[in-house]
Amino acid sequence: MTDKHLKDWQRLVQEDRADCTPRNVGDSPSLSTSAKPMPTALLLFNTWPAAASWTWAKLSKIEKLRLDDLTVEFWSGEKELCKQACRQLANRLFDLGSGEAALCALMLSVDAGQPKTFDDVLPQLASGAEHLWRDAHSERELAEIRSRLSTWSKAAEGHFEGDQRSIFWIAHLQLIGAHRVARPAAPAPQPEKWTSADPEERNVVVMPKAKSSKLGAVHEDFKDMVDARLPLVIAHDVRGVRDVLSAEYPHALNAIDLVLRELREGYPVRLKPLLLVGPPGNGKSRLVRRISQLLGLEAYRIDGSSSTDAVAFGGTPKAWSNTIPCAPMRAICQSRIANVICFVDEIDKSATSQHNGRLVHAILPHLERETACRYRDSSLDAELDLSWVVHIATANSIKDLPEPLKDRYRIVNIPSPRLADLPLLAANVMRELAIEIEEEAFVQALANDELDVIARAWSASGFSLRKLRAILSATLELRNQAAIRH
Repeated sequence: MTDKHLKDWQRLVQEDRADCTPRNVGDSPSLSTSAKPMPTALLLFNTWPAAASWTWAKLSKIEKLRLDDLTVEFWSGEKELCKQACRQLANRLFDLGSGEAALCALMLSVDAGQPKTFDDVLPQLASGAEHLWRDAHSERELAEIRSRLSTWSKAAEGHFEGDQRSIFWIAHLQLIGAHRVARPAAPAPQPEKWTSADPEERNVVVMPKAKSSKLGAVHEDFKDMVDARLPLVIAHDVRGVRDVLSAEYPHALNAIDLVLRELREGYPVRLKPLLLVGPPGNGKSRLVRRISQLLGLEAYRIDGSSSTDAVAFGGTPKAWSNTIPCAPMRAICQSRIANVICFVDEIDKSATSQHNGRLVHAILPHLERETACRYRDSSLDAELDLSWVVHIATANSIKDLPEPLKDRYRIVNIPSPRLADLPLLAANVMRELAIEIEEEAFVQALANDELDVIARAWSASGFSLRKLRAILSATLELRNQAAIRH
């Protein structure tokens, strides 16, 4: 960065803040009028993909900024191409007078293994942290910023020379290793919060013997559940989970924040019932699966579209010859954890017939903790504590769902992707397809002409992620055919 650029940045940092700075790290990609600057918000990300996704979304809102010709290089996954694209972006942003945004582009170009790449960003970051940004952050945030800046300074001094990891990830690991000095103190425990610090006590007796009848041969799989203390999965690296989901779902940042906002670092995973609503093919079911994977939970799926009665969820009475317990208890028995995810997919497509009850009615008593903690299962003839089970459902529409059900779910709208999200979404899907065919090392990044064709086909399909996957699968097949011909 030249001296002129440095002076321009110091002058422009105050002028453009209202146009290109986020409310906080968790905001959507829309531009904000908050005083919190982009560079320090970017500094708080844990991974390069999440930081890049957030920055790209911000930059796409800046008028007169050309991005299309740099898309392939920026999202190529090739370090040198990415660095070159980031520096070109920075130069264009300086020319447009967007000083903070230019600094963000430069921050994405640094290489932890090459100390000299930090020369263009550290003076501005350090100056801003000490003088320009103090009023925009709490003391906790300032402490974390200083910790991360310290790691960036170590990288500039050559402490990580040759390291292939991103500086964002290294700074995150350094922060965790420093006894979490930048983390806030644990919140004062509330009556319904988990208060024990002893890992051995972080478990729940789901099926107490004193409230259970003798089990028969048909319930052989459930006998070892009686009086068993089942573990609760603890939330770890919540910010990291958010970063990963944000990189995979750039069109749904607000929804991701709503889903994860109840999680507390170091506390058992516990969420109020969630109903994810959005058009077909926009990734709702996959989002549930990714949440379960990243949190270390299992998701027990019930297909709402094929449920003709209440049996699939509510189970059957003990007198039946093929009696089965309720779905949450089956999920717990299968996973051997008390806060398993019970996932009802396409709940709005379940049958409306009253014969043997309706699926939506069988779910109701499980959505209130007061009733779930002492649920009487008619198959096991036992009182169960199912209050830790996480209930998530998906639907295309809530119009025909009963009002009591809608009252008990926290409804989160999952928007459809946008054309601007295509480069990142396409890269994510390509990686998944490459893993499936076990050819990660041989699948090249999409070229500009391929992206153009894919964009037209995807637009015609209504921006469905399901359709995008099919389009990209066809693209790979065409590549293979062309390679065979030549």
